Amino acid sequence: MADTVDFDRIQEYHEEQEILDGKIEELAALIKKKKYVVFFTGAGVSTNCGIPDYRGPKGCWTMRALGKRANAKVSTVDALPSQTHMAMSTLIHKDLAKFVVTTNLDGLHRKSGLEGHKHICNLHGCIYIARCTGCGYDFERNFYTRDRNVDVHDHKCGHCPKCGSKNPKKKKVGVLDKDVGLKDTHINFGEYLDDIEWAEADEHCGKADLVIITGTSLSLRHITHLPWANKKAKVAIINLQATPDDHKADLRIFANCDQVFIPLMDKLNIPIDPIPAWKPNDPLPIKKIPKYVSPYYVEAAKRLKEYTIHREEQLLELEQNDNNNNNNEENSLAMSVENLDINVEEEEDD
Repeated sequence: MADTVDFDRIQEYHEEQEILDGKIEELAALIKKKKYVVFFTGAGVSTNCGIPDYRGPKGCWTMRALGKRANAKVSTVDALPSQTHMAMSTLIHKDLAKFVVTTNLDGLHRKSGLEGHKHICNLHGCIYIARCTGCGYDFERNFYTRDRNVDVHDHKCGHCPKCGSKNPKKKKVGVLDKDVGLKDTHINFGEYLDDIEWAEADEHCGKADLVIITGTSLSLRHITHLPWANKKAKVAIINLQATPDDHKADLRIFANCDQVFIPLMDKLNIPIDPIPAWKPNDPLPIKKIPKYVSPYYVEAAKRLKEYTIHREEQLLELEQNDNNNNNNEENSLAMSVENLDINVEEEEDD
């Protein structure tokens, strides 16, 4: 945690605009050229959502090392995807990229419209996922699944409604334990990563011909070999701070993530998709949320439901406006053609 902060690398750097533009052009060219693009993301992709990072100048672990507390502009459970999240989601849905490997637990890649395991690997877990240690099913809930009343290394969070596997009453549930009911997927310091995530990250990084590392200082050295799993792949690093692996990067950009991905999508001539109305795959009715979940997170689940309804209405209105605009454009085009025909006839009559 705080002892993972390297104060020699805490300074942030910003490219001059002309240099930044050139590097974004280079990144756009790489994306167009490559066939298997993988994003490797850290906390920096979520800072524009109002969530503090860990080892930045005002990051959680940095501030803790200084005896202070980081300021969050929004609760993690209420945060919405940034333009960087949505740009990555858009590129994957358009098959210009394949996968996201992330160390973030905030679930924002999922909220951007990407599917777990199909599009995303959550190396350190996801706050919304409870995994069965028996059948392996991932329950994607509408609440923060971790029981914060128990020991940090006890991951138990109920029995599995699919296979019946149950938590032991007097024993902790570790990240690698089998057939002991549901566990949260939150990986703490000193714990092993789940085999499922290891395998997914290794597979997709191994297939990649371009890995775009975004918003991470690459301080957690047990996973930083992954972007270079395919020795023939090109690797780009986008981060405000220096990393231990800058010398290995084929393209190095010092910038905020949104400052890169918004103009990147412009250069690719691809509009960024709007934030979708996220619906967890396995939500529980509010009254059936487990009692261990704090009232704060129960209220957050209520807010999520209200937001989803509101967002669906917004997206429907947006779609209707787009359809109306398209119809108006078609009508205008038809009128222009009619006028053109009339003018041509008049000219022929003359």
